[in-house]
Amino acid sequence: MKYYVSKTDVSIIDGRIQATEIILTRPDNLSATTEMHRRMERIGVPHVAVCKHSPKRYKKLTSEANKRRKKARELTVAEVAEIVAELDKD
Repeated sequence: MKYYVSKTDVSIIDGRIQATEIILTRPDNLSATTEMHRRMERIGVPHVAVCKHSPKRYKKLTSEANKRRKKARELTVAEVAEIVAELDKD
């Protein structure tokens, strides 16, 4: 059986609770995963958990993370110029 470490972020956006699970490690055996979980807790990473590897769920979480990452990077030159102009005003 394989396990992985994930982190859950809970936030309130537009008055609604939104939870986001982020995968931190690749699937591995239980002893290696629990050791990584222990290390992450010791360095102060909040809300980490050991999860049992389900290929369907793991793939879904990975694709959601990729969508969030790509969405965050898509800025046009006009948007960047607008942001810079706002910063110059302040």
